[in-house]
Amino acid sequence: MTMELQPDERKIELLKVQNQKKPEQVIAVVRDPHADGFHTEGLKRLFGLKEIWIDTRNLSESVLEYAQVLSFIMETISEAQDLGLPFGYQDEFTFHGLRYSLKDKGDYRVLRRIPQFGQAAYDE
Repeated sequence: MTMELQPDERKIELLKVQNQKKPEQVIAVVRDPHADGFHTEGLKRLFGLKEIWIDTRNLSESVLEYAQVLSFIMETISEAQDLGLPFGYQDEFTFHGLRYSLKDKGDYRVLRRIPQFGQAAYDE
């Protein structure tokens, strides 16, 4: 007996992020309808690290911004690997003048933009 997934039950690939220095390194951002959100696929396979869960409230506002942040993270991991240096996710970092958090939560690291002064805060 084979079980066929209905279209709304399949993972939807939103975009792919490619390492500029190593084009063979590609991760995807997918929507998993069972988990109600977006996450990366490929970081664990390429680097043995946790995948990144993306705060969906922020993703819908700026897909390009998050694609650039994920590219930066992937290229940083790859460069550390090339240099034989250990890599560990940082809980907070700055990219292009904006602050982000990347907190550990179960099987994932959750990526969110940290609101600047005067912006609405997000839920934890």
